[in-house]
Amino acid sequence: MLEVGCGIGTDSINFARAGAELTAVDLSGESLRIAQQRAGVMGVEDRIEFVQANAEELTSAVRGGPYDLIYSFGVIHHTPQPERALAEMRTLAAPGGTLKVMVYHRLSWKVLWILAAEGRGRFWNADELIARYSEAQTGCPVTYSYSRNGGRELVERNGFRVQELSVDHVFPYRIRDYVEYRYVKEPYFRWMPEPLFRAFERQFGWHLMVTAQAV
Repeated sequence: MLEVGCGIGTDSINFARAGAELTAVDLSGESLRIAQQRAGVMGVEDRIEFVQANAEELTSAVRGGPYDLIYSFGVIHHTPQPERALAEMRTLAAPGGTLKVMVYHRLSWKVLWILAAEGRGRFWNADELIARYSEAQTGCPVTYSYSRNGGRELVERNGFRVQELSVDHVFPYRIRDYVEYRYVKEPYFRWMPEPLFRAFERQFGWHLMVTAQAV
């Protein structure tokens, strides 16, 4: 399998421990150094090839493939040309191979919170506000977000057929407590029974996961 945007290797190591033969790509050399060190500690370094590369230029750096599974979680919405990254993934995918890619969900609680708390309701500046406040560190240069239909169209324009779309992840905790390792929910989430909160997440979560097949 191929992981595009492995960061410090948390998912990479779990995949390798489950038996995957993995190529893990990231733009950051420092992240790759940490990921490789962690893989060594966990005893799976022989199952992972770490490659420094831009997601938009995978085929010029990745020598393996074709890949049965290509996985990218929270990455391509931060690259200037997500479609180019997906086209590169399609080139590396095996016939009938699986793509699992998570992008940010535009019709989410997180976007509503950004527009209300940071944008003072300036929905016409949504793209700029999402880019500025989507991450814990402000001023992310690029952040795209997609509706369910937008995520489907993005993937299917680049040689994949969507099989499943799912939405998840609403962060319920008060930030000032969370950063000090206290898990105190925001008042407007405390009253929600867990089944209701999970239903809310499945409708208005921040993570849109697209599962597709190479065609």
